[in-house]
Amino acid sequence: MLFLSKLADWVEQVLLPLGIWGLAAAAVLDSSFVPFPSGVDLWMITLAVRNPDQAPWYVLVATVGSVAGASILYFAVRKGEEAFLGKRVPAEKIARVRQRIERTGSWAIVIAALLPPPAPFKLFILAAGLLQFPWMRFAVALLIGRAIRYSLEGYLAVRYGRQAWEMLVRLGPWSLGVFLIAAVLVILVLKFRRRALPPRG
Repeated sequence: MLFLSKLADWVEQVLLPLGIWGLAAAAVLDSSFVPFPSGVDLWMITLAVRNPDQAPWYVLVATVGSVAGASILYFAVRKGEEAFLGKRVPAEKIARVRQRIERTGSWAIVIAALLPPPAPFKLFILAAGLLQFPWMRFAVALLIGRAIRYSLEGYLAVRYGRQAWEMLVRLGPWSLGVFLIAAVLVILVLKFRRRALPPRG
């Protein structure tokens, strides 16, 4: 993953001096109009490795910044940007994502928020705006997905230090995505299993 390795070096040398405020700006931009593939993850992990006590704040800032940036894009689309988007995003891709949101609702957005690039996260934002999916449900689903993703990254950074950062660079973002999806599925299975159990007398 040569690209990720170079990006990691750039994050460490150029962006880290900006600290938590730079992380907030990057999270907003990455989820709105400026793609920053895996940069926010690497930035947050590196900050958490260097300052473990501040890790919860980094998780919060990255999560809220991502929701804020996605909301900007969501409302831009909702205000009548469908024609603008049609020239830049293939109609069939948008149609597929719209169908997924219509079929599974908020869960589609939660899963999209969990997956790292190259998952088509922005397509889900665009589709939600075009569908006029309720913003509150959109924001809550996005908040849950991003909070899980960044919390697990923060935990790995604090628990394993620089090894977590190196793992993301070496194995690639999809390894993290698979881990996150597996964690969510385990939580859901346990939740529904608990509901299905008969009450103890």
